This record gives sequence, C-alpha cells and structure tokens, in this order.
Amino acid sequence: MDPSRSVPESIRCRRLPTSVDFSVLIRLHSVTSCIIIDITTITVGGSSSRMGDDAASDGDSDVVADKTDGDSVEDNDYGIEPYLMTVLSKKFEMATRDMTQSLLRSARSGVISVARDFSSAITLFDGRQFMIDEGLPVHLVNVHFVPRRTRELHDEIRPGDCFLTNSPYAGNTHHADYTLHAPVFYDDEPLFWVVSRAHQADIGANEPSTYLPDAENVYQEAMHFPSVKVQEDYEDREDIVRMCKLNIRAGDTQWYGDYRAQIASIRTGEERIRDLCDRYGPEMIKQFSRAWLQYGESMMRDEIGTLPDATVEHVSRHDPVPGAEEGIPVRVKLSIDPDEERIIVDLTDSMANVPAGFNLTEATTVAGAYAGVFNNVDSNTPRNHGSIDRISVKMSKGTVVGEPEYPAATATSTTNVSGVLFNAVQAAFSELGEPYGLAEGCTGIPPNAAVISGTDFRHDDEPYVNQIILRGGGGPGVYGHDGWVMYGLPGAAGVMHRDSVEIDERKFPILIERNETLQDTEGAGRFRGAPGSVCEYGPRNDPMTAAYIADGIEYPPQGVQGGGEGGSAGAMKVTADGDEVKLPGTSVVEIEPGERIRGIISGGGGYGDPLERNPEAVRKDAEEGLISLERAQTVYGVVLSKQGDVVEIDWEATRRSRNGDGGGVQ
Repeated sequence: MDPSRSVPESIRCRRLPTSVDFSVLIRLHSVTSCIIIDITTITVGGSSSRMGDDAASDGDSDVVADKTDGDSVEDNDYGIEPYLMTVLSKKFEMATRDMTQSLLRSARSGVISVARDFSSAITLFDGRQFMIDEGLPVHLVNVHFVPRRTRELHDEIRPGDCFLTNSPYAGNTHHADYTLHAPVFYDDEPLFWVVSRAHQADIGANEPSTYLPDAENVYQEAMHFPSVKVQEDYEDREDIVRMCKLNIRAGDTQWYGDYRAQIASIRTGEERIRDLCDRYGPEMIKQFSRAWLQYGESMMRDEIGTLPDATVEHVSRHDPVPGAEEGIPVRVKLSIDPDEERIIVDLTDSMANVPAGFNLTEATTVAGAYAGVFNNVDSNTPRNHGSIDRISVKMSKGTVVGEPEYPAATATSTTNVSGVLFNAVQAAFSELGEPYGLAEGCTGIPPNAAVISGTDFRHDDEPYVNQIILRGGGGPGVYGHDGWVMYGLPGAAGVMHRDSVEIDERKFPILIERNETLQDTEGAGRFRGAPGSVCEYGPRNDPMTAAYIADGIEYPPQGVQGGGEGGSAGAMKVTADGDEVKLPGTSVVEIEPGERIRGIISGGGGYGDPLERNPEAVRKDAEEGLISLERAQTVYGVVLSKQGDVVEIDWEATRRSRNGDGGGVQ
C-alpha cells in the first residue's frame, strides 16, 4: 500500500534533502507521528485543522506545512532551520486565530459576532507588520500606522497598557473601526504589539449609523481617540470607559460588551506570544521575526521579478456624491520594474477632498494599493513588512484618494471609494494581458448592509442599533476562476460572514422577506463575475431607521479583457400597499410597520470574452438559475434547451451561434 495514503490531505508533504537532521524533530516537542514516505521525504504530523489551503497546528501539535508550491523555505542569515521557521510561522498564525475566536465568540454586536467585521494582527514593537493573515485586507495591510503613532505620542509604554485609536488622523482606517492594541513584553523587553481592529455598531454620531456620508468634517463624526490609553496595569481607565458608555447608543450593554471582548482578544494574543517565548526562548523568537520579514521580502522580489516590465493605467469610478456630482474617478498608474524588483502605485492624480464623508484616509489609501498588488502575486507570499517594502505608494495630500487634509471627513473610507481603489489597482494589472489582473467587484453599502436602529417591543422598548450584513456581493472574475458569490466588498474579499436570517430576526424586531441572488446580473466573461443579490426586510411592530450608502448604481463594476459589467445596485421602499418608491443611492430612511426596504447589490465584472466561456459552465449556470436561457444564447452564444430541471446544450446550434453574430457582451 502506498504509505502516503495514510497522510491526511490537509497536511502537505515537505521534500527534504536525503540527509535529514532528526535533531530538528526532537526540538518539536509536540510531534505525534513521523511518517517516512520515501528516502527523501518525511512528514511531521499531529492533529490538524483545515485552514484555507495550508494545514495549521491546533496549539499543542506541530504540523510542518509548505509555505510555497516548490522548495522548502530557504536558509536564512539568522540561524533558523527551515522546519522550525515553518512551525513558528504557524504558531504565530494560530495566535492571531485564537485572538479572532476569542472576539468572535464573546462580542455582543451582530456586526462583530455574526458578520465578523474585525481583524486580528501582530506587529513588531517598532510597528513593522509581522502576522496579518487573520482578517480583512482593508484592516490589515495598513495596521503598522497605529502602533507607530502610539509610540510617537507616548514616551513611556509599559506592560499591561492598552491603547484605543479610532482617529483617521492617527493612523486608523476610519472612526468606526476601534483599534485596540497592547504591547507584549518578555523579561521587561518590548517585543510585539497585538492588535484588534473591530467595526462598531454605533460610535455616538448624530445619526444612528457609523457611515456618515453627509458629514462635512471630522467634527460631525462623533468622538475621535488618537492613541488614548484605555488600560493601565491591566485595569480599565474608567474615565475613558464612562465617556464611551455615555456617548454611544447602547453603550452600557452592546458597546461595553464588545469592548471587553476586544480586550480579551488582545490579552489572548499577548498570552500566546509569551508562551512561545517560554517555549523557544526570546532570542529565537527575535531571530525568527527577522527571518520571517526577510523571507517575505525574498518571496515578493521573486514574484515581481517574473512580471513584465511595464507601466499601465486604469480608471474606476464611484457614483456621484456631494461635491462630486459627476462621480469620483479613481486613477491608478502602475509601474512594474522586474529588474529592481519593485512595484510603484501612483495615486497622485486624484480630485481634491470633497465636503462629505467619502474621502479616504492614508491607511485606507495604502490598503487599496497594497491589497490590489497582493491580489496579483502568489498567495503563498507572506503579507508582512518584508513584502510590503517592495511596494511604493505615491499619493497627494488633500485629495479624495490620498492623505486627507484635516479636518476632512472620512466616515466611509473603508467601503465606498476604498472599494473603487481596490478595483482600480487590481484591474490595472489586467492591462498586462492574460493571465494578469482581476475585474471590478461590487462596492458600497446598500440597504442589504444598512445600519438599522429603533426600539424593541419584545424587550420593554430597549433601543437597538446594528449593521446587518445580508449581502452576498458580486465578486470579480479572475483568470481561471469565476467571481465569489460571497465576496462582500473588495476590502473584505470574502472574509466577512453573511448574517443568518434567523439570528437577525431573533436579535432585532425585523422580518426578512427576501434574500437571494438575482438572475442575469453577473458580469459576462470567459470567467464571469458573481451575480448581484437582493434583500427585502422591514420592522415588525415599531418604526425602524435604515442608513445606507450604496454605490454601483450609475457606475456598476466593469469587466476586463473583454468581459462585461455587473448588474447595477439599487435601493427602494415598498409601501404597505405594495407600491415601489425609488430611493436615492445614499440615505437615512424611516420604515414604518408594514413597509419594507429593498436593497440590490451589484454583480461583479467579467474577465475575458464571454464567447470563450466553456459551454458546460454556461449550461451549469443556467441550470442553477444564475442566467436565463436567453442570456446564455445572446451573450455567451450557447444554445440551451430545458426539460424539467435538466438543461442541455444544443452543440450544433451553439457552434453556429458562436461562429456568427449570435453572442457577445451586452
């Protein structure tokens, strides 16, 4: 029998030199099995759980898993064997996962505990990004700004301290993301920061929403905390906590519960890192941290070195907003230098700040640039400061895309124009030709993901406020793959969860009557975008307020390389009599009992000529109801017939259709 058949699929095998140093295995205290597959192959195994494409240890077991598709991690200048380096990378990854599970299972608000709108990270004490795999791209590839700013503002940082930042002018994404971060000391030496960044259900603004498109400046965005100390010696500073409880809706219950859950997440990460220092020694941990960044840089250099030497440009657009009545163009100039192994993302051609909450922050600007590049390189490349250092971002000050000029408002900077920037950067790569680049994905916060508020008749009219995530989201087509139905937003990239209808109806006094994908809304292509979706809901007993900021109504996500655009977004109110009233793209709407609000999120753009799509893939889409038989023929050139639930291809008619003029992008 082939011995490899007994190895779980979730554990990848590592090819080692014939001369195996078994002393490495002795140092890995929790190895539970050692399977020799052949003279040059060894698998170190323990209990494992499937974490994406790689196997990861579950805390007490070490699993050696490949970080690359080929050779093992290269030897480095810091004296760490590649096997131990792999184990330590998984240990730190599991530390961030433990932080995530702690917050996910203990938070009070639905936007955190159900939709998972938060991220966990570890940086070095100097702020350099170290382990940022656990969360949303818009939260993580910019996380270094916050601890660096905290070090600038505080002369003395001690064990047991914890700081709160939500100010976009102190390195944060936007005011609604509360970023708690604490230093990790070992033997009185500061080594790391543990960071928890979580979107809040409410932050005490004049409207019951964290998205404030009408805010003209930061003074209309509620409280800003620029690296404020909230814990000292592991105890809360009660004055800060009192301020938040008083100013935030449901502050005593929901907000405070989320705050304590974030603190628990932070302290979980701190404990895991100290355990690693106990086990491997602080010097080994410091050596590993240097080697890990070096490895990230080496991998990124190799990736850029394989790209064409080129300069390309791309423009994506956000719908019209106050101060930008023709929409907001997002222009990207991308320069790739494979000889210097560097990518330059030039965003300097941007319009001036608008008097509304659509301006990006420095953090969300670099997030769009970095993530757009990372989406076009090998996913095994570590996302750390070593790899990020190979990307240069040029931006202006006082512009919508760039560094805002104080006191410009930035309330929606993680969702709307941010998503358009992600799209523009990753789509710019498509100008290089196949297989590079992605199409554009859906953006904005339509009613499918509105912030709802009101009073709950089931609980003595207790007030409630929360962002519900009932969206699917049209993901972009990419060479080799169709778009993800659960994409969400470019800055979330499928990481967030969609709410459970039953849980939302239990937590809030609402009825959700419709939540489904929409037929014929995919961006057609050789690799199609995901379809859009529609959601319809309303209050059960008392009026409800819904605040939303849609995008993609006038400028839906575009396709690339001949692909089509996704279906448009939309918003409307359905009256008690069944009349449909079109709503503006951005609004705060009161919905009475018997009324419903309907939101439509756009489909993703397609990649490549739809006439080159595999006919069998077209047949399957039609069978699943994603496209109609008519669209299959007129757009994809595939002639189908349907008997009951079975859809079949008429191959001869399809050949004639594709050879003539019976199909194409519409």
